[in-house]
Amino acid sequence: MQRCRFTTSWGGVEHCGDEAYREGFCAFHHDCWTRGEITDRGLISERLSDQARRRAINFHAVRTATGAPVASS
Repeated sequence: MQRCRFTTSWGGVEHCGDEAYREGFCAFHHDCWTRGEITDRGLISERLSDQARRRAINFHAVRTATGAPVASS
């Protein structure tokens, strides 16, 4: 199973844990990409200024080393 290619800013090496849907992104991050909230490289757009939205995008489906979800708020 191919994973979503979105890369979080949490260390710059963590990736979304969801299965790829389209264009290498999961359904959630694909929607963000079509809105221009993330770049073609899979990073949060510098133009997105809403910090709550940035956190929601950044931590969607990211898990800690113990497997627990990262809090998004």
